[in-house]
Parts: sequence; C-alpha cells; structure tokens
Amino acid sequence: MPDGQIKPVDRLPILWIAMGRQRVGKTALLNTAVQYFRATGSPIRVWNADQQNRSHTLSVFFPDAEEVPNSGIEDGKTWIEGRIEDLIKYRYDAVLDVGGGATGFARLIQEVPLLEAIEGSAVRVVGLFCIGPETADLDYLEQFAEVDMFMPAASVIVLNAGLVLSGRSAVGAFNSILEHPAITKALKKGAQVAMMPALTCMSEVTDRGLTFTAAMNAAVKEGGQPLPLFHRARVNRWWSRDVPAFFDSLPREWLPLAPAEAQGTEAS
Repeated sequence: MPDGQIKPVDRLPILWIAMGRQRVGKTALLNTAVQYFRATGSPIRVWNADQQNRSHTLSVFFPDAEEVPNSGIEDGKTWIEGRIEDLIKYRYDAVLDVGGGATGFARLIQEVPLLEAIEGSAVRVVGLFCIGPETADLDYLEQFAEVDMFMPAASVIVLNAGLVLSGRSAVGAFNSILEHPAITKALKKGAQVAMMPALTCMSEVTDRGLTFTAAMNAAVKEGGQPLPLFHRARVNRWWSRDVPAFFDSLPREWLPLAPAEAQGTEAS
C-alpha cells in the first residue's frame, strides 16, 4: 500500500468535537460523555484544549487528559494538529474540548480545510454544537456551519436544558431557537437535535471534583463533604435514566464503541 494511504477499516475512529460560546455546557457534556462511555469499557481519550476554563476543566475529572499548553492560540493550534495526526495514525476514539472565544481550533479551521482533511483520512468527526435558550448561543453554529467552515455530516445540535431558567419548560424555552435559520439550514444538511437533560445540582457535583457515580454514592474527596441525600437521588436518576436516554437518541455509528462491541464488529 502506498505511503500515506489509509488502510480501509470497517469501523471508523470517532472524534467528538464540542463547539459553542463560553458557558453553554461544552465541558459538562464531554465530562458526562467520557464518564458514560468509559463505564462501558471504551478507552476513549480526552483532549483538553480549553485555555480559559481552569476550575471545571476536563483535566480535573480525568487525570489522563492531554492538555493544551497554556501559551497562546498559535501553540494551541499546533497542539490540536498533533493530536489529530496521532488519532489518524493510531486509530482510536477521542473527545476534544476546544474551549470558547478565540481558540487554536478556530484559527486552524480558518487556515486549512480541516474537516475534509480529517474525514478524508477515514475518521468520523462528530460535531457537537452546544447551545442554550439565548439567540446569542447560536453564534458558533452560524459562524462554522452557515458558511460551511466546519459542519460534519455527523452533527448534533445539543440543547442544554441545564441552562433553562427555573420555572420554564425546556421545550418551551427552545421553541424560538429551533426556528432560527441557522438551525434550519443545519437540519437540512443532516444534523440532529438532542436535548441534554438537566441536572439541577450539577455545580454541586463538579465543585467537589467528583464523578457522577462517586457523587451519588456519597463519596468525598479529602476535606470535602458528601453530596446531600436528595442531591444524590437526583444524580442517581439522571445518571441511570436520563443520560442513557440522551446517548441512545443519537445514531449508534456516531458513538464510541466499547471493546466488546468492537470485537463483534470485527467478527461480523
């Protein structure tokens, strides 16, 4: 086989990329996803390119997370390039938190046809456009998708129900957002909409630096306090019922595989 040619594979490696402005739940989504898929045995890797969020960063929850050097956008861009090249070479699943605002990822997609390069190397890119119920939350979707800068065939518009103000229904809060032209265009291109279920005590868990399983089982870190009883019950229901339903709503081929599933694919 000629040098540089990717060997055909039955199952494509998955790269999840969470995008959106600051404070729309990108890190919370990927934190939930990695915990969920690793619980099934998936060895999914974690790439933390968020240079602004230092309190609830993915690196807090996953000691093995690979973290971008905090030395500017250009170094961040180079770091992301290196991670993607490694994934293409060694064929594994990963999640990428690009952060918000001006980022190395944004600079990269302005310079090169990034999506075509990755997908042309037999990798499935899953774009996760995270939004809340404010029109301004659509900025990234408009910026990347409207002008076809970065709109993977596998794209999910993630409506973060956790950002809906108390007293409003999540469905009602997002009604006007779903009628926006940017979303209409994305849906016509094959994007799907999924509602990320709200966990009302999310900050109580993340502030403690706990996994969801640890939190609902009253675990504590040194010097900390366990989650109160009713918060533990909330986490239990969210983690055991709502989170699986969320991921089950997405196409199976867009999700990382557990080792047993991968073996079944090879056997078939």
